[in-house]
Amino acid sequence: MKIKLFQMLIIISLMLSIFSFNTFAQQTTNLPNPFQVVKKYVEQNNYITPIFELKAQEEKYLASPQWKTTYLEMMILLQSYVSNYEESYHYENILLKSQPPNKRVREMYAKDITVSPVAGYKMLKVLDAIESVAGGRQVIMINEEHRTPFHRALTLQLLSRLYAKGFRYFAAETLFDTDAEINRRGFPTQKTGFYTADPIYADAVRTALKLGYKVVPYEDYLPECKSPDDKPQFCNDQRERGQARNLYERILKNDAKAKILVHVGRGHNAKHASSKEFNFMGYYFRQLTGIEPFTIDQLSFSQQRDPADEHPLYRYLTKQTVLQEPSVFQSPSGEFYNIGFGQDMVIFHPRMKYENGRAMFLEMNGERKAEKINLKKLKLKSKNQIFSANEPVLIQAFYTQESIDAVPVDQIILYPKQSVSALMLPKGKFRIRALDKSGRVLGEYEKLN
Repeated sequence: MKIKLFQMLIIISLMLSIFSFNTFAQQTTNLPNPFQVVKKYVEQNNYITPIFELKAQEEKYLASPQWKTTYLEMMILLQSYVSNYEESYHYENILLKSQPPNKRVREMYAKDITVSPVAGYKMLKVLDAIESVAGGRQVIMINEEHRTPFHRALTLQLLSRLYAKGFRYFAAETLFDTDAEINRRGFPTQKTGFYTADPIYADAVRTALKLGYKVVPYEDYLPECKSPDDKPQFCNDQRERGQARNLYERILKNDAKAKILVHVGRGHNAKHASSKEFNFMGYYFRQLTGIEPFTIDQLSFSQQRDPADEHPLYRYLTKQTVLQEPSVFQSPSGEFYNIGFGQDMVIFHPRMKYENGRAMFLEMNGERKAEKINLKKLKLKSKNQIFSANEPVLIQAFYTQESIDAVPVDQIILYPKQSVSALMLPKGKFRIRALDKSGRVLGEYEKLN
């Protein structure tokens, strides 16, 4: 019971932090709103300028009670969007230390285990395991931590397998309902959603569209909602109800037998009752539709910057080098290991591994491969594969057939006196470009992969 309570505290706290941007924006300060700084540049596909513009005032942001959380959230996202995951973990660690429930969770997770509760379970590859249950399920809901791109990479790989099982709708929490043309256009732009600014999330949406899914937004926006003093969770609860209602109204009302993959943030797919005042979307979806979704958790057993934030079972398994790829554990009776909280399956992700400067999960089971950057064509130089410029440069790859506001497929920042990393690209024809810290295009070329 304690584990479930602490999980709920973490999820609700993290949810509230990311939806505090509008409140912050209404306050006055000498420092620019980090959210607005990021929005301004990323809408132009410029991910490098906001990083250095914000970082130049990092000391002031970290000392600001008003902007500290927003600054950390934005730096976590930006660094992950340019594949700088170690730096993203650095900022996440600072943020987690400031979250009220985190100290209690660390106290609960402090003691290591010596006996594994999954001893005797069969370890399965996660994609195979999900595929094995997909035929008998109408709705699958899988979650993500918004700051963890490898969660999105798994959903991307899952799409083709579920399509073969009859799934035809891909609903994603982050999508804006204002992008009415996405299904006709066939690819995401910077106006498609919030987290779709991440090239991996954008490519999950792009992949769904290519496969033939109908992509559906289902977020419920309540900008005018104000929770009564005696019901502090009222607006959050209304949001969860609204998300469930949107999934019904936008899909099931007109296609009662629709098979749907729902990609949610954090704990929204939890289908068990939480409290009298607040329940998650998964619970309300089941109540509204009578359909019991198969719910999958990716949060509980993923790497953290500080092992003190990790579940003792995760630390145990990684020390035993058991986890080499995303996996699940199945009991002899056929049930998947989970720790409650309204989830049917929990995924165990291995610790991040790198090769030639890139995270290996970006290979996505062979769907992408490393492609050398032609620095000469970008008017850049290196010596013995060491980048020779005096300033950092952002390298981006775009599909040539997509519009100028399409989200890049991959991108990475090259730093002076560091090794030149490769791009991780699927098959296709790409436009490769380089931007300096001010966002100026230094050079570009086309590449057929």
